[in-house]
Amino acid sequence: MNAPLPRPRYERKFVAAGLSLAETLALVRQHPALFRVAYPARQVNNLYLDSPAMRDYLDHVHGAAHRLKTRIRWYGREHGRIPLPVLERKLKFGHVGGKESHPLPEITLDGTVPMETLDAAIGGAALPPLLRASLRHLQPVLINRYERHYFLSADGRFRLTVDTNLLFLGVRPSAGCVAALPLGDRSPVIELKYGPDHAAAAATIGNAIPFRMVRFSKYVLGIERWLALQN
Repeated sequence: MNAPLPRPRYERKFVAAGLSLAETLALVRQHPALFRVAYPARQVNNLYLDSPAMRDYLDHVHGAAHRLKTRIRWYGREHGRIPLPVLERKLKFGHVGGKESHPLPEITLDGTVPMETLDAAIGGAALPPLLRASLRHLQPVLINRYERHYFLSADGRFRLTVDTNLLFLGVRPSAGCVAALPLGDRSPVIELKYGPDHAAAAATIGNAIPFRMVRFSKYVLGIERWLALQN
């Protein structure tokens, strides 16, 4: 965790409590930074990996300055043939984050998450040796999916996403089976993203979003729901 952050950036999150998706998107389009659609909306799927002791989850809960999350991300349908999965590690040093991405071979998920399927995908990928070694100590623990809308400011310095219809699926590592978790608040989540060079201007951009900035981790929320369901 002492290596330089890949593609460092800040992420600021806001929950659009009480608003529909249409109302939230209209608010974004009226922002003085002139956000415009940067990419078509799509479904995002993440399969999170953690240690048996849930080290990464606990680091986030306890607010560790240096922490990471490991996940496999893909787009479109959450089950069936997944042609372009990507292994991602999100690293956080203080308030600045970064992300490493590594393409994986095609995988198939049909209601379960077999370790042999993940082992084959990881084994067939071109990964740095240290990363490959660290993955041996991880197991699948959670799937989430949501619809994401993408925006870019007129000057190109700020990215903004709106996530909605968040769904969690818990994974029992011993059996590799998946269980749907009950949903709570479906309020859209706004994320403002920018590089360190634009931090000085970010306050003006954030102040024009009429919601309080919050700490919000989809991974932490999903794990807490999963743990509560099993107790």
